[in-house]
Amino acid sequence: MVQPIRPQDASGIYRRHLSDAAPAGGPASGVDGDRSAEGVTRGRRSDSVSLSANAQSIRRVFDAINGGSDVRTDLVERLQAQIANGSYEIDADSIARRLLEDGLSA
Repeated sequence: MVQPIRPQDASGIYRRHLSDAAPAGGPASGVDGDRSAEGVTRGRRSDSVSLSANAQSIRRVFDAINGGSDVRTDLVERLQAQIANGSYEIDADSIARRLLEDGLSA
């Protein structure tokens, strides 16, 4: 199971990554803008995120799972038709046997 990342964890990871990647004020400082005569950068902060190919694949799998339905419509329609026309039969012995098996294994 994938555990969600809390915002405070993500910001800490981001800060550690920046400090390991480049010296302060370097290209990885996350600040875009014009450089003044003193070499100080002025401008807006720009953040970006990119997912690895593996993470993108996992995301597609989760989207496919969440987009699907747990309802087996073919089975539901067949059972509804059987109930409507009176041909649906209940196997009481099978139900009782399963209840006992489940009760004994619990």
